[in-house]
Amino acid sequence: MKRIPIVLFILLATTSLSAQQNDSIGNAMDNYDYETALALIARQQPTTVPLLFQKAKALRGLNLNSEALEVYEELLGNDSTNVRAWIEAADCQRTLAKYKQALQYYQKALELAPHNKYARIQNIRSLLAIQDYQKALVESTLLTQSDSSLIALRLQAQSLEGLNAIQNAIDCYHNIQAKYPSDYLAPAKLGALNISIRQYDEAIKATEKYRQIDSTNYTVNQQNAQAYCMKQDYPTAIKRYEYLVNQGDSTFATNYYLGVSYYATERFYKAQEYLSEALRYAPENVDLLYYLGRACSKTSWKKEGVEYLRKAVDLSTPADSVMTRLLTGLVDCYKLAHMYKEQIATVRERYEKYDKQNHRSLYTMAHIYYYGLGDKTNAERYFEAFLKTRPKTATNVDEAPSVDENGDPTLSDTNYYNAAEAWLKNLRDKKKVDEFFQSGKKTDAKTDKP
Repeated sequence: MKRIPIVLFILLATTSLSAQQNDSIGNAMDNYDYETALALIARQQPTTVPLLFQKAKALRGLNLNSEALEVYEELLGNDSTNVRAWIEAADCQRTLAKYKQALQYYQKALELAPHNKYARIQNIRSLLAIQDYQKALVESTLLTQSDSSLIALRLQAQSLEGLNAIQNAIDCYHNIQAKYPSDYLAPAKLGALNISIRQYDEAIKATEKYRQIDSTNYTVNQQNAQAYCMKQDYPTAIKRYEYLVNQGDSTFATNYYLGVSYYATERFYKAQEYLSEALRYAPENVDLLYYLGRACSKTSWKKEGVEYLRKAVDLSTPADSVMTRLLTGLVDCYKLAHMYKEQIATVRERYEKYDKQNHRSLYTMAHIYYYGLGDKTNAERYFEAFLKTRPKTATNVDEAPSVDENGDPTLSDTNYYNAAEAWLKNLRDKKKVDEFFQSGKKTDAKTDKP
């Protein structure tokens, strides 16, 4: 028997060992033991393309997406025509919420493989993620021309929703429900969209159609129950919501609308029970507080009912600080738009209703009358009103400017009062001069001879 050359023996042994290690890596990956898989991959020399893909997959399995992306970038650096690497790198980018970068990678993959369905779908999903609904609609419509699959039709419907083309989206979901009657998402969406435009009968029709196939689906039953509630068919709504509660549904919407339905049917203790449960999720929901307060007032929790209604009133009435901030912004907008009458009216409203101690508002109105409207009479009147607010103990010596929270210089009240005083004196002096010359002209006019 011929002896096997030693080089061949070493080669066979190495190949056998490599195969065993590959089997071990494969077993670790199959069992989701990614740490072991990575340790085994690190021992392999040289690193091959299949090993790099396994390494990236293991890193993604451990949620180390940034590290996995580096591996894909390494693969692309060695071979920029590898479609799989472009797609999986794009998937990594999407996981890292880098949607624009993901779009670039998916588009590169599509340049190499224009008919790759997965890349096209993920490309559209990325467009939806960055809310570029118009492009998403174009791409999804192109996709549906050759592919009427459920996922393709859903992407088109989602694009239409994003564009607020509600009726078109409804038509699209009707098409999905007709083609794929076992899909629960289409009737759920039809329920929600029709409720949003107050087409409650249509919402009921779509959800009841699906309930004939599966009457247990949470999402569809929630939309179905809400449609009945909004239609004011409260007995049916109660029946649907009670089923959901018995199945373990404790969401805000179910408790709230069930409570409202019980309130509408004058079962106030039941209404109080479910509305109180809903309050745990939304303690500052004004509508909820209203119904809960009214329900409590008709039960033994009358004092609590008063408190709930008081809280609803407080939440509905903006705080003075909020209104002051809003009106200040409106004043600036009027100023920039040269709408001086509206600017003065808004300053006056802010001062008289929400910021009564801010007497500088009077100075501001005088300034606007003078420079904005050229109304010296009202400017004089508001300077006078501003000076009447001057504290008796105030000094007439100007103070050095301070700075606000942004570091911008601000003048003290003393500076404003002194400025108003000087300005008012100047106005009055000019007024006397004008009156003198006006009276002189009148005298001349009487004595003037042709």
